[in-house]
Amino acid sequence: MIETYAIILTAWLLIYRVALGGTMMLHGYPKVKDGAKQAGQWMKSMGIPSWTASLAMILEFFGGILLITGLLTRIISAFIAVFMFSNIIMKKTKMKASYVAMDKPSYEVDVLYLILAVTLAIIGPGAISIDHLIGLA
Repeated sequence: MIETYAIILTAWLLIYRVALGGTMMLHGYPKVKDGAKQAGQWMKSMGIPSWTASLAMILEFFGGILLITGLLTRIISAFIAVFMFSNIIMKKTKMKASYVAMDKPSYEVDVLYLILAVTLAIIGPGAISIDHLIGLA
């Protein structure tokens, strides 16, 4: 029974990492493609320094790759958690967003990513990861 649980958990953590990392990459790719210029202009319009868009690009795209491979998983997950927390604060204060809204900005997805990232930072990458291979897990 314990062996079955370990196999399921190992597979689930791989799926979990790939899903979160892939989603982060999808969010970061437009910034990589456009050099984060448009995102930087949007950030500047919100009263936030435009260079933060470059940090978001690096974390989302390259952090996503690291999550998928399972390298530095806990560190990247912690950074994503901080990033999502800051997104929530920005959306609440700068955009006056609601938790859930259909016709205006909301932050329920950011809360979900925050929870996913914190969970991965606590649990770790699992056995199918570079972290595990090199002894970081």
